[in-house]
Amino acid sequence: MTTVAIIVAAGKGNRAGGKVPKQWRKIAGKLVVDWSIDAFKNHSLVDFVIVVLPPNQNLHRNDVMTCVGGKSRSLSVYNGLIAAKSLSPDKVLIHDVARPAVSENIITDIITEINEETGAAPGLPITDALWKISDGEVEKTLDRDFIFGAQTPQGFPYSKILEAHEYQSDERAFDDVELAKKSGLKVILKTGHTDNMKITMPEDFSKMSKILVKKLDIK
Repeated sequence: MTTVAIIVAAGKGNRAGGKVPKQWRKIAGKLVVDWSIDAFKNHSLVDFVIVVLPPNQNLHRNDVMTCVGGKSRSLSVYNGLIAAKSLSPDKVLIHDVARPAVSENIITDIITEINEETGAAPGLPITDALWKISDGEVEKTLDRDFIFGAQTPQGFPYSKILEAHEYQSDERAFDDVELAKKSGLKVILKTGHTDNMKITMPEDFSKMSKILVKKLDIK
């Protein structure tokens, strides 16, 4: 069984601030993109890593494949899936580059759950109250018992998620789980982790730095 990890790194990440996109900023000693790559390169169940890059962006390492992204996240993932064809993968993981602290355990959990008809993704239960807002006013509080926050990597049988992107591609899709569900795939929820947070805002860099430094100490 061949498993390919696709790391989506083609976005601009404007909300994170800084002079360069967040994936090219250094944190805890190395670039965000390198943290994410190494999490999969160092995993025994991952055979190949593909990084989806912005146009005209070079990646200064020769141990991964690269391809150019599209004008949306969905199109960037699709380009990564096309690039993976030559590797004949059975399973594929799709990961946000801005989650550099993804753990070995999460990756393992996702890979082992994938089969021909089933995908898997990590998530965490929502702990805050959820409000529905109308015209700036709280309309009602929503039931959070069955609401989870999505994380990555999201894993799928390669042929099925490629087909989902080819025939149901929707630039408005929130993530690949949404496309997978539209194509009829079952997606299993696996337990995520608070450390597997996504760098989104400027203050997230200091939070992530502490997480990554802690991981280095453990090692």
